[in-house]
Amino acid sequence: MLPRRALVVDGDPSVRESTTALLKLQGFEVQDAADGAEALTLFARDWYPLVITDRNIAAIDGIEFVSRLRVISLAPIYVIMLTDSSDVREHERGFCAGVDQYVVRQNSQNEVITKAQGGMHALRRRQSSRIGRANEPATVDLENGAHTARHLVGRLRAEMVHASRAKGLLHILSVGIDTADEKVFARQGLGASASAALLTVVHAALRPKLDWVARLPAAPNTCRFAIVMPECGPAEVARLEQDIRNAFVHWNNGSAASDVRLTAGVATLPRDGENPTALEFLGQAERQRRGKDSPPRTSLSTVQRESEAA
Repeated sequence: MLPRRALVVDGDPSVRESTTALLKLQGFEVQDAADGAEALTLFARDWYPLVITDRNIAAIDGIEFVSRLRVISLAPIYVIMLTDSSDVREHERGFCAGVDQYVVRQNSQNEVITKAQGGMHALRRRQSSRIGRANEPATVDLENGAHTARHLVGRLRAEMVHASRAKGLLHILSVGIDTADEKVFARQGLGASASAALLTVVHAALRPKLDWVARLPAAPNTCRFAIVMPECGPAEVARLEQDIRNAFVHWNNGSAASDVRLTAGVATLPRDGENPTALEFLGQAERQRRGKDSPPRTSLSTVQRESEAA
C-alpha cells in the first residue's frame, strides 16, 4: 500500500503553508521543511513518496537536494520541482538529477495538485507494471504512467554522453500512428491494438542491452514511439523502420482502418560541434517524422543530413 505522505520544501513560509493546506485537502499527510538540509533529515527518518521542492532553496541547491534524495531513498519517490525558469537545459539538469515534473511557480497552485495526484498514480503504476523487468525488452513507458520524463531524459542523456566520448553513432527512430478522427482509434480499441502490434515488432528487433524504446504520451488519435539505437549504422536503422512499416501494413489490413497512417523519421547525433539536449534530440527526430510522408519513404541519408543540420 502506497502511503499518501508528502514532503514540502520551500524557504517561503506562505508557500509551505498554502501547499500543505492544499495537499491535506486531497488526503495527504504532509511534513514541511524550510531548506534542503532539514528536508534530508526528515526524509532519512520517514518515507515520503511525494516530494515537492522549490528550485532555489537554502543550505543545499534544489537540484543537488534532489540528487542526494535519490541516493538515500530506498523506496520509490516522485519529485515535483517549482521553478521560475522555462529553460530546457535547466530542466534537463533537473531530470538527470531525479526531478519527475516541473511546475512553473506562477501556475503552481492548481497544477501542483494535479501533478501530485498524477505522481501518486505513476508510483502505483510503476509498482504494478511488468515493464522494465530484466527478462523483458527495455521500454520506458510514459504513455501508461509507469515512467516519467526523468527516466527518458536521464537515460537518453547518458547514451548521448557515451556516444560523444566514444565518437560513436547514435540514432533515434521516431514512429507515429495517426488518424484525423479520434473515433477511429476508439472503435474496437484500434489505438491500443496498433500500439501493441508495433511494440511487439520493435521488441523483437531490439538488440539486447543496446537498443531501447520509449512509448510517449500522445493524443487519443495517435500513438508515439521513440526507438534509441546506439552503435548502429544507417542500414540497421533502415531495416528496423521497414520492419515496422511492414507490420503496420499487416495490422492495417486486418483492422480495416483505412484512414490510419504511419509516419517515421530519424535523427542522428552530430559527431562535431555542440550537442543538443536530450529533449532537443528527441525533437529533431519528431520533426523528421512529421515532415515525412508515409510511403514513399524519404532516403535515410537525406534524413541524416537534415537532422544534423537542424
